[in-house]
Amino acid sequence: MLGKVGGFAAERMNRDELETLVRTHQAEVYRYVRYLGAFDRALAEDLVQDAFLAAFGSPNPPPPDDLRRQSAWLRGIARNLFLAHCRRERNSPVTADSTSLERAEGIWATEFLRDGDGFDYVEALRTCLGTLAEKQRQFLDLRYQQHKSRLEMAQLLKMSQDGIKTALQRIRSSLLDCIQRRLNTARN
Repeated sequence: MLGKVGGFAAERMNRDELETLVRTHQAEVYRYVRYLGAFDRALAEDLVQDAFLAAFGSPNPPPPDDLRRQSAWLRGIARNLFLAHCRRERNSPVTADSTSLERAEGIWATEFLRDGDGFDYVEALRTCLGTLAEKQRQFLDLRYQQHKSRLEMAQLLKMSQDGIKTALQRIRSSLLDCIQRRLNTARN
């Protein structure tokens, strides 16, 4: 479908191309907006849907055979939508600015997408989470699923806040080591 943009012919995608784009990149864009801070599942799903709608209406999308450019392009759209959401929602527990989101993109591109779509990292994380002791999983659940503060966790677990902080640091460090070992093993 051709349109005019600034006097130049613009190539817009058709429905089949959109369906292929969604099938190919939906999971990554979803993981990416969650990584950025869209912790609410409904918000993340809305951002992903809005990103694909914006992509559909965009002139001159990346070529269908250039998956890396498509991926970066879609992440850029999603990032801008998330930033706009954070600016609109002043009471949001997530704060974001363009500098922090650019930094997040850099980490995402270098750490998550080294050799693919980031799925290997997610699978390594899932496997490593499965190796944690029940107490460690409880810490992570309280902090990242229930969004408890260290003070709330300390009260629930009858520990000091410093003890909670240290335990979380150790768990995160252990997970990072496990993930890196798994990724290195998979690449060798």
